This record gives sequence, structure tokens and C-alpha cells, in this order.
Amino acid sequence: MAELIKEKIPDTSFTFLPGGLGTDIPDGVLDKCDVWIEGVKTTGGNRTPLAIKMEKQGKPGVCITVDDFVVQRNREFQCYGMPTMRQVVFSAYEFFACETKPEKLRKIAQDNFENIVDALTRPLTEEEKNPKPYVYDYGNIRFEGDNYAEAYEKFHRYFADRELNDGLPVVPPTPEAVKWMLTGTSRAPDEVLGLFPPAFGKATVEKVAVNAVMAGAKPEYLPVIIAAIECCMDPGMDFYHISTGSLASRALIVVNGPIAKEIGMNSGMGYLGPGCRANNSIGRTVNLCMINLGWSFFRVECGYQGQPERYTNLVFAENEENSPWESYSIARGFSPQDSIVSIDECTYTNRLGPGGGMRFAPLEMEMMKMAEMLQSGYPALVPEKKKSGPPSPFSIETDVVKQINTACFQFGLHLSFAKQLAAAGYTKKTFTQWLCDQHRLPWDDFSESQQEKIFEAAKKGCIPGLTVDDCVPGGTIPTINPQRVTLFVVGADSGQVTGFYGGGLASNLSGAGLDMVCKKVTGATLTAAGR
Repeated sequence: MAELIKEKIPDTSFTFLPGGLGTDIPDGVLDKCDVWIEGVKTTGGNRTPLAIKMEKQGKPGVCITVDDFVVQRNREFQCYGMPTMRQVVFSAYEFFACETKPEKLRKIAQDNFENIVDALTRPLTEEEKNPKPYVYDYGNIRFEGDNYAEAYEKFHRYFADRELNDGLPVVPPTPEAVKWMLTGTSRAPDEVLGLFPPAFGKATVEKVAVNAVMAGAKPEYLPVIIAAIECCMDPGMDFYHISTGSLASRALIVVNGPIAKEIGMNSGMGYLGPGCRANNSIGRTVNLCMINLGWSFFRVECGYQGQPERYTNLVFAENEENSPWESYSIARGFSPQDSIVSIDECTYTNRLGPGGGMRFAPLEMEMMKMAEMLQSGYPALVPEKKKSGPPSPFSIETDVVKQINTACFQFGLHLSFAKQLAAAGYTKKTFTQWLCDQHRLPWDDFSESQQEKIFEAAKKGCIPGLTVDDCVPGGTIPTINPQRVTLFVVGADSGQVTGFYGGGLASNLSGAGLDMVCKKVTGATLTAAGR
């Protein structure tokens, strides 16, 4: 596209913001540019908020979108009060068929060039200058029928047709039911918790309670749900990517502390499966909030192929009572009386880890098997000369500190494996370090440009486990940050280690060494914990 513009207007200059992963406009860019082009929107990577920010600063532009994502774009434009933002729509098939080959990409750019120029230069219409405000319906709705079944089906049909649920029936959020739900917290119903992505609708305690009713939760779950929602909206959490990405990501939600047992959360056998009202309704509430408070277009934002785990996310409590190690909350500096909720994005799970029950293997073999699981989680710092195939969308990042932080790894260790490791003298911290040490790579494998950057990072001490003494022929370089590897003891004595691979923390772009976003549970009225 830049080449075509240059051919038509030779003195044009360009500033490229590759990747689209940030939401901030770099200093000086607004002053330099006259117009902007954003896209191609095929995933959560290219963010509508950045385009909105440019437009509101008085810089005209156009968004390029594939047809599958038009509804998502329009919803976000509407929520930001700019429903008439201009966009040029490509065929998803034609775009993906380009295979990142320049000659094919040039053809699709040529075919759409005049439409893009027109969108940039056509005078604004009266409707674009003064868009009609969106009208919200705040009134109660009555559903009637000859019997309860008929009335309920009308209620379900209304919500399903307007995509106010996840497609499955929900509990009617009557005023009485919402009032009952609010008995679980001492926090004010009108307290604003924050803005929920992707379209950043206002989340209040009462609105969260409405969705908790719909999800089938009980009032005593509400303080945990509120803490989870606060995690989703925390600046350190990139929940926007979970709610708009095409990877079918879901939230990994872990509860620690005494409230987990009080409300009946499952931390043992079948902890990721059906059957536990607390685990599943907490996770479902988060999804319903994403739909109703975040204005998520669920059929798109659940990923291209969809993901059944998106219905309830991945929710469990750590099995603190039977663990041989300290809990995650204690490791994060909380007291034994505190209850916390921790969240990260999970792009996929690996359930082929060390296991016991039907077979047994030497501990050393099981440890190496788990180390292989960590390797399958795409460590980001990879030698340039070892790369093959099309470039990763993350390969544009040249900051090695950020590269090593582009992924987080969480593991659920079943009790027998954790007990074996503890008996062998390992703690969570020392075993985590052992896992990461298995993925150190030879200094000589890296390109000269990478070596220069790694050496500078070593001098600054900003990569854990890396010193200047490693940056020599024969030395080895860490490729995984142990601060972004988290071990939870969960499940029964029989089981398998499960890997959760993510990276939904905004800190993965800043290079900070964080693993999960945590919030303390407060305001509980029906449990002894979490008050």
C-alpha cells in the first residue's frame, strides 16, 4: 500500500507501527502524520482503540478489515461514540490466500487502492459529522406465556437473538434475583469497578451481579467474581486480546485462600471438568460480562473455530490443603488469611504431561517430560538463524528483554508429582529454575545482532539468570524467564500435569517480570473469608 501511495504522491513519507499490539501512539507520530491507515483487522492484534484515538485527535484515517470481523469493528466504533468510522473491507479468503507473498499482497492492495483513497479524501457527510446517539434500553422487560415454559422460552429467545448470552439458557436476572445476589457483598451496587474490554463498557457491582445471576452463581461467589472482573480490567492484564483474538483464548482463573473451600470450589479430581457449580459459574460470569459489559461479538471473538472452554473459562482453586509446598498466594506475599484471584490468558492447554494412575515412570523421566512441555510453549527468545518458514507476527520485536517476556507458562501439577519433587528436595522455585535451565541455548547459536542486544541486557541485569559471563563462546543463554513460569498444585494423587500457555499480561510488551494479575477478595458477607 505504501508503494502504491508513493507512486501516486512521490514526496509522501511514512511512519510504520508494526504489529498493532500496542494501544499508545508513540511520541511525535501525531505531529508528523496527515492521515493514517490501520489494518488488516483479522485478530485482536490490530486494535480499534488505537484507530479511535488517532481519529479523535483530528487525524482522518481508514481501517482495513476482513469481512469476518466487520461486526466486531462496528460494535467497537459504536461503543466509542464514532459509529461512522470509515473502513475498507477485504475478502478474508482473498487476504489469507496472499500467503504473505509480496506479489499477491500488491495485487489485493491495487484492487482496493481507490477505495482506500476515497475513504481518506471523501468529504464527511452530515451523518458522519453528527452521528445519531445510540439509544440504550434501561427498562425492565416482561415475558408472558400460557405457562412458565412458554414465558421462559420467550425470555431465552430474546437474549439469544440479541446475543446477550453465550447461546445456552441463562437464569432470568429478575430484580429479586439480583437483589439476592447482592447480599453476597458489602460493596455498593453502584460502585464502578472499571471499564470492561473489548469495547470498555462500564462495570458496576450491580451489573456484575446481574451477569452472575444469569450464569447460575450463588451470592457467596460474588466477591470472588468481583475480584476476577477487577483482574480483567487491570491495566496489567491484556484482556482485550482474550476478548478479541482469533486464537480462541480463554481466561485462566485461579483462586487461593480460605474462601475457595468455603464456597465449595473444586481443587481435586476433575478440577477442570463439569460438576462444580462454583468453578463453572464463576468462569461463565466472566464470559457473560465480556458479552454484556464489554460488548463482545461472541461468534467472532471466541476464535475462528471456537473453543468449548470459553463457556466457563479455566477456573480452579489450588489444592493448598494437600500440597507439599507453599501456595501461590503466599509466594506472592499474601497472608494465609487472604483470599486472592489470579488471572492470565490461556491460548492453549497441554494435557500430555507427567501422569500417574495407570502407569509409573522414574521421577527423572517425568521431570524431563515436563521440561519438554515448557519447550512446546514457544519460548520467545529464539536464535535468528534457527528460524524457518514465514515470520512470526512477534518476530518484528527486536528487544530481547521483551522477546523473553512474550509468553507466560502456568502448570497444574497433580499431587503425586508435586510430592515426589518435594521429597527429592525441590521447592516450587528451585524446580521452576531447573525447568528453565533445560532451555538455555548456546551463545554461539545467536546472530551477531542478537548477541549485542543480549550482552547489553546482561550488563543491565534485566534478564533473570543472565550475566555477562554467559555472553562468551561456550556460554549459554536463558530463553525463558522463570518469573513468568508458575506452578500450581491441583488435582488428586492420580492425574496428569497440565500446561496452560498464555501471555495475556500487558507487561509482556514492557519487559516486566510478572506472571499473573492478582486481586484480593474483599467485601464478602456470607463467608468468614474475604471480608
